[in-house]
Amino acid sequence: MASRVVDMTATTMALVAEKRNAKVKPSLIMVDNVDALADSQLVFRDTFNTNASIVAATGAAVAAVVGQTADRLRVNVSIDACVSMRDELKDVKFLGAASVLRSVAGVPTLDAGCHVTLGYNLE
Repeated sequence: MASRVVDMTATTMALVAEKRNAKVKPSLIMVDNVDALADSQLVFRDTFNTNASIVAATGAAVAAVVGQTADRLRVNVSIDACVSMRDELKDVKFLGAASVLRSVAGVPTLDAGCHVTLGYNLE
């Protein structure tokens, strides 16, 4: 299992780069918000590219999409709290690059006291 630890020194932090022909399967997410200045709302986002294709039923062409995003998981962590997840991740997969976005009351906010750990395998 590979892992990556980031401090939320920016409102969006990269966790795993896109892996060609592989999905990122998270096996552990741990958020340490003990040193943070406020509650944290975290969104784990998947950013991936799609290839051009043809719709079989109509024969219509579908253009490639670069940088398509999908939110895979949302986590709320109180100030002075630490959260760990394993079983909750069984159905979560990232098709492309994984990143985490932090906000406070809906406003994107950085806080180096919020630490995020992602453990993952490739499928």
